[in-house]
Amino acid sequence: MAMPAERNPVDPPAARPPADQGRAGGIAATVKRAQDAVAELSADYQNWALADLTKAEQALAEARVNPAAAQPALQRLYGVAHDMKGQGGSFGFPLVTHVAQSLCRLLVGPGGSARHVELPTGDATFGLAEVHLKALRLILEKSVRGEGGEVGQKLVAKLQAMAGRS
Repeated sequence: MAMPAERNPVDPPAARPPADQGRAGGIAATVKRAQDAVAELSADYQNWALADLTKAEQALAEARVNPAAAQPALQRLYGVAHDMKGQGGSFGFPLVTHVAQSLCRLLVGPGGSARHVELPTGDATFGLAEVHLKALRLILEKSVRGEGGEVGQKLVAKLQAMAGRS
């Protein structure tokens, strides 16, 4: 009969260092590093977002040129808007999040989903998408951080109403 392998007992809780004093400074140091990384990324956020916004504007222009084959371009537009929706608040631009969310809802439409954009391809709808993109450009170029005050809230409410999603 084989002998069981020798086991090393687990240190009792009292013998373990507190979680915050673990490797490389523990939780507090990890949180500090994460905050520093977000601050560093935030400095570049406007440049990234403006570059993404240019891609979104190009996608909308493509869709306008050939409405019959607009779905792939509109799907790209949705992808950019969705990314901006997720990133805006993380980098101090919650107004970007609200406007991008309104654009996403417009693009998805009542019968669509994130996988299939159901935007009716017409001048009025394209115009509404363009208004959203112009609002995003203005927010980013003017560095409107936070909620944008009363003007920001009115802008979001108006865009949502125009998109039929108040």
